[in-house]
Amino acid sequence: MQSNKLTTKPENEVVSAIHTLDLESVKARLMDDELGEGWTPEYADSIEQAYKRYLTMLVKYQDYAETIMLAKDVDEFWHTHILQTLKYSEDCQRVFGTYLHHNPHVGPRTSEDLDKRAEQAEATRRLYEREFGQGAGAEAAWAGAVITSANAASLRPATAWSSAAIKAEHAAWSSAAIKAENAAWSSAAIKA
Repeated sequence: MQSNKLTTKPENEVVSAIHTLDLESVKARLMDDELGEGWTPEYADSIEQAYKRYLTMLVKYQDYAETIMLAKDVDEFWHTHILQTLKYSEDCQRVFGTYLHHNPHVGPRTSEDLDKRAEQAEATRRLYEREFGQGAGAEAAWAGAVITSANAASLRPATAWSSAAIKAEHAAWSSAAIKAENAAWSSAAIKA
């Protein structure tokens, strides 16, 4: 029988491991003006939290993985984590018990893709409200810091197209996006 689960580890164990990830080196790279994004420490902290919440959502709502989305800067945080290949591989093994793959979308975005993404954005919003509650903090749950004049230049409220799954033969996919315009597209899979 084909498993559509991202991990076979107990949910509480995985969520705890996600929340204890040491991502200081990822944030340091993203805060670098030359090699990274030039984020402030406060903004990097908020995106780290949003990244951990995204990973938590993938684990807690595996049956809805196709509708779970992430913000563009959260996707950039993930890319930067992946680029630290040894650390990322060790983190995936410790947290999920397997490697979480992330592959960029290739090709044009069609109007059908954009319509589907709009539907998935609404489904994601509902899941985040279920998990983190309603209110102004809800957007920060998936996108990091709420836009203020101090961080408006760093915050790009677009989203990434991303998928998460176990890679057996037929993986369960999770698409990610909130806004159709100016979005990064990518996919992710966990290999058994």
